[in-house]
Amino acid sequence: MHRRLALAALGLSAAFTAQANPEFKWTLAYLPVTGTTYYDVAQQLPERLSKATQGRLQVTANGSLVPGNRLLEAVRDGDVQMSLVLSGYYSASQPLFTLVALPGYSESFSDLEKIMASPYGAAVRDVFARDYKAREVLYSAFCPQTMFSTKPVTKVEDWNGLRVRVNNAGTAVLANVLAAKPVSLSAGEVLPALQRGVIDAVITDSCWAYGAGFYTAVKYAAGWKLGSVVPWHLVVGNEAWAKLPADLQKTVAAELAKVSQELRADYAAKVEALPKQWGAKGVTYQPVSDAENRKVQDARYMGPVLDAWYKQAQARNVDARQWESVAREALGR
Repeated sequence: MHRRLALAALGLSAAFTAQANPEFKWTLAYLPVTGTTYYDVAQQLPERLSKATQGRLQVTANGSLVPGNRLLEAVRDGDVQMSLVLSGYYSASQPLFTLVALPGYSESFSDLEKIMASPYGAAVRDVFARDYKAREVLYSAFCPQTMFSTKPVTKVEDWNGLRVRVNNAGTAVLANVLAAKPVSLSAGEVLPALQRGVIDAVITDSCWAYGAGFYTAVKYAAGWKLGSVVPWHLVVGNEAWAKLPADLQKTVAAELAKVSQELRADYAAKVEALPKQWGAKGVTYQPVSDAENRKVQDARYMGPVLDAWYKQAQARNVDARQWESVAREALGR
């Protein structure tokens, strides 16, 4: 009995020592977009990886260290070992990332999964590896991109003159084509801009908008299909990953696989709860008819959007039309 107690005490002591003196220390960079699955992971990952590795790996999450358009570069340059990347922030410099934000492709989590399981997903991971010396270890999705506005916007004509904040290059072009006025604002500037009347609307993650209190400034939410489900990615620097011994790599990968499965269920629960949550705050969730969504995808509007994307992609030796075909095949269209 005494021997077993001694061994148990020794095990606890070893675990405590490992936590107090971790073999590996990583910094995780992220943006504090509260209410999202992205933010949830940033908050949970340090404790989960410490527990899974028995304290051998210590992750410190920092939500103010790196701006959104430098999250990949910070990993590449060794400033941090991990980043939670918003690929939409890179659509102006990495045209491959634009595809899932275009209307008609990733309009559900299932769509996103199919596209990311295709050669397109492999190509995105190749960009991480080649251009940023990083490996994707996990991806998931933001809640549906929704238009939140101070007035109803359920018809194409309602876009005319609308001052709208957009979060990627493709949607900015589309807004221009629809006679709206796209406005570039950082995440922290959006709510004050809505409150002061600087903008009339914002297209963004519906969970973040709720968590950030947008219901204090908007009265309507509209479900336009403009690339509704966009991804975020957890990446680790290749050098940092290579320094982990094989057993630790296996343990970390297994824990991240568990996180991925939990995120899928959490995403579904968050999305299901949204209409009632917004309604309780006085915001009307308005469906956009299939007919109106089809209008947006008409060549009259999408033509200029695709032309701008093709031109941008060609300049960077990306065959945009090929990747369109790959996505359509993955979606069975």
